[in-house]
Amino acid sequence: MYDLSKFQRMMVCLDLTQMDKGLIQYASMIARVFEINSVYFLHVAESLELPAEIQEKYPDLIAPLDETLEHEIKAKVDENFVLPNGCDVQIKVATGKVTEEVIKMAKVKVIDLMILGRKHHRSNAGLNSSKIAKSSPSSVMYVPENPKLELNKILIPIDYSEHSQMAFEIGVALQKQTGAKLMSNHIYRVPTGYHKSGKNYEEFSEIMLENTKKDSEKFFKKMDTGDVKFEHTFALDDDPHPADKIYKTASEKGVDLIILGSKGRTSAAAFLIGSVAEKLVYESGDIPLFLVKKGKENLSLLEALFRL
Repeated sequence: MYDLSKFQRMMVCLDLTQMDKGLIQYASMIARVFEINSVYFLHVAESLELPAEIQEKYPDLIAPLDETLEHEIKAKVDENFVLPNGCDVQIKVATGKVTEEVIKMAKVKVIDLMILGRKHHRSNAGLNSSKIAKSSPSSVMYVPENPKLELNKILIPIDYSEHSQMAFEIGVALQKQTGAKLMSNHIYRVPTGYHKSGKNYEEFSEIMLENTKKDSEKFFKKMDTGDVKFEHTFALDDDPHPADKIYKTASEKGVDLIILGSKGRTSAAAFLIGSVAEKLVYESGDIPLFLVKKGKENLSLLEALFRL
């Protein structure tokens, strides 16, 4: 089973808007559940230079902008983040293009879990969520505005791959930590050309359902779930895109978190996401989305030493 202690270092990306309060509070809940060791709060500014006329007018009153931003972030963190025992918190202010600096910091600090805010209007101050999901060395959690600060229901979409197994095992670990109801779901399709079999759509969908039930039994037999109870359901893919069906299922069941396994690269520097994960990044705006990847087994020697 997956050990949540593999998530040691967490980075929370702030944009100094009203959304930061909920994001910090959610990060506080996640840090406690995962028993995080180190948390980095990061803000990326385009520039730290004040206009010349302001500097000339108030030469003795204005502190360096990076110090001012760090002070503002610290005040928000002190108010909204409950520090878990043994957890270290650092505040970082960087300059440059937001997406590039976020990815760079994740690599430099060997981040295991990154938390990003996701606004309903999809404007994220220059942050390219899809690029971060594709290029980040860490797992990524996308958190909506005003998130629920508890985990009562967790949904893991399953395609019977090793990445699904990893996501499910993380779900089991979270269930044991929080007592949340654990649900998994497999979306099955009726293949094109089904009419050549002489059966209609409904008849062939029944055949596909029976087939995927057998695959499901094989999949869960590979894992030792112990006494953990979970609900596994099936859904016929009758939406334009599988991601739409996943989001619809999650909404109908009122879940608090979707966990999706993403394909890993041999290099620890990045991981790949498929079209389903990429669409979910943009579509499931009111449900937290956790894209997970394999972590420590791909660490380079240098990164491993950095953790000591």
